[in-house]
Amino acid sequence: MKTTNRSLEGLRGAAALLVVFFHIGLLSPFSAIIRNGYLAVDLFFVLSGFVICSAYADRLETGHDVWRFIVRRSGRLWPLHIVSAILVCALLGMIFALGGRRPHVPTGGETIAIVTMMQGLVFPDRDIGNLVAWSTGDEFYVYLLFAVICLRLRRWRRVTFAAAAAAGFSIAVYVDAGTCVSIHHCMDLHSSFGWARCLAGFFVGALLAHSRIHLSSISTPAVQIAMATASLAFVAGTSEFPLAAFASPVVFAALIASLITDSGPLAIILQTRPMQYLGKISYALYLGHGVVVLPFAGWLNQSKYATGYQLTAIAVLLSVSFALAHLLHRYIEVPCRDRIYAWSDSRVDHEMAMLPGDRPEDRGPHPDKSTG
Repeated sequence: MKTTNRSLEGLRGAAALLVVFFHIGLLSPFSAIIRNGYLAVDLFFVLSGFVICSAYADRLETGHDVWRFIVRRSGRLWPLHIVSAILVCALLGMIFALGGRRPHVPTGGETIAIVTMMQGLVFPDRDIGNLVAWSTGDEFYVYLLFAVICLRLRRWRRVTFAAAAAAGFSIAVYVDAGTCVSIHHCMDLHSSFGWARCLAGFFVGALLAHSRIHLSSISTPAVQIAMATASLAFVAGTSEFPLAAFASPVVFAALIASLITDSGPLAIILQTRPMQYLGKISYALYLGHGVVVLPFAGWLNQSKYATGYQLTAIAVLLSVSFALAHLLHRYIEVPCRDRIYAWSDSRVDHEMAMLPGDRPEDRGPHPDKSTG
């Protein structure tokens, strides 16, 4: 596989857009795919596991490697996480103030949970901060588990990945299967037990990364078209067969496997400039739409509003979401990420310079520059 798989970048963008449409909700009656768009989060998790394992699994050999990995992952996720949480609190404060109500002020414990990205772990009974940020927080701590496995259980890495995926899947089924059928939204765990969903998806992706060399032969145009069609049918079909949603990590892993060679009919679509742009801003769009869409989606989706008004609302919400995502990506995500990456590199270079016979230029390229 090439260092940079542009198809997966485009796929990430498509997943982010599907989540946005899902949360807008106004189009849901017209499309089963959009109505079940919450499953795109599982695609995010599998993609993340595949990319992170491909880039880092063989590089996390020492405590310094793990420290650098954690710093760089923090630099990738944390700045935008915090800024989006602040924007949500400010916006909700303004909305409540205009309505003559007292805005909710996060408690000390809630603030600490938001700052440490632990809101989905510490407060599983309620949503705080940016309501979609539970997934980024849970994913960060799954990163830590991944790093520990690579460092301490290197010889048993694949077995441990499989065990972690099985554990996450089993917990998700145990917690959700009894009640999810009635609401036709199985696997829709977020602030409560969303970490189990993340665990399953991430480590399925990590297992796929371990087998990527052997999967090139099946990444043919026919398989790619079949998997793209099957994935869309799967997402739409979970409305009628909600329990099937628990298989989403495996289905999406097969879709990713079909794109491993970064070529083929679906790959061509995902490599177009609009899809690449979507992929580039996908993290900012995901968190940014939590600021723009979620505070208003329920209000705009009330039946008293006419269809024309709803369509106008969709256009406004999408436009503002994309504008905010562009600004967040350009002025927050990229500058903060690059500065933290540079700082971690300078620290490692300084420490390694003290070790004879180990020069920084001998360590090869940094995977983050290609994986994001």
